[in-house]
Amino acid sequence: MSKFMVSLLVLLLFTCCLLAQDKPDVEKDKAAIKQAAHDYAEGFYEGSAERMERALHPLLVKRGLIPSSQVGSTFLVQMNSDMLVEATRSGMGKLAPEERGISYKLLDLTENTASAKIFTARFKDFLHLAKQNGQWRIVNVLWRLPAQQPSADAEKETDAIKKVMAVLHEGTRAKDAEAVQRVLHPEIAKRAFVQYGPGGKMVVQEANGEVLLEVVRSGRAAQQQGEIEPEISILDVYEDMGSVKVTTPRSVDYVHLAKQNGQWRIVNSLLAVQAAPTQPSK
Repeated sequence: MSKFMVSLLVLLLFTCCLLAQDKPDVEKDKAAIKQAAHDYAEGFYEGSAERMERALHPLLVKRGLIPSSQVGSTFLVQMNSDMLVEATRSGMGKLAPEERGISYKLLDLTENTASAKIFTARFKDFLHLAKQNGQWRIVNVLWRLPAQQPSADAEKETDAIKKVMAVLHEGTRAKDAEAVQRVLHPEIAKRAFVQYGPGGKMVVQEANGEVLLEVVRSGRAAQQQGEIEPEISILDVYEDMGSVKVTTPRSVDYVHLAKQNGQWRIVNSLLAVQAAPTQPSK
């Protein structure tokens, strides 16, 4: 056998080994994300503060859409990781396994961030997760109580969400902060998962609505000339909650939207800069 053929075979074997190594890593991430989601839901129903704490990022922002005293309207409540861990420890959520009705789905995945949902008998939760120091943990949550009778027109609501995302994109490109402000919830939690500091550690960077609007006014977030238009993917819609993915050549942004008083607005966001998306398991 010629030296060329030997070299070619070695190269092919090396490539196959690399591919074989990549696949288990993705599957390992998927399994870890699923475990975090189940630690979150099952931990609450078990009263296991340890499981809940393991699932949550210290900077967790959890928002819930709660029916208000005005018929047909909701208000937004917020919990942080400490509150949720202590609520779990108290046992207030304990529920027998056969009554939990837990269903999970990975909606999308990048190298270091993910979007998922976990629905149970008592709560319907959309999740954003980040991988930090090798551990997947929940960063953002948008939840609501189960609908007694499904009432939303999924196709209609999907179109409405797409229009909101279009307003965000067009407003950002035009430096129109007023237009953008109309589609942002006043209490928006905007997070970016980025490398920071001399060691390049991955951290969750936070920004509020005022910061986002100033970035829009300055034009720093505007699309560059010749840049590909962002791709908007509706990952899931449940009644008055939506989960969306925005893909650009530079980033993947996972977004949660809430519908209040007939208006869809962005509540949570987790941005992964220069993330490489992979296909979720169905």
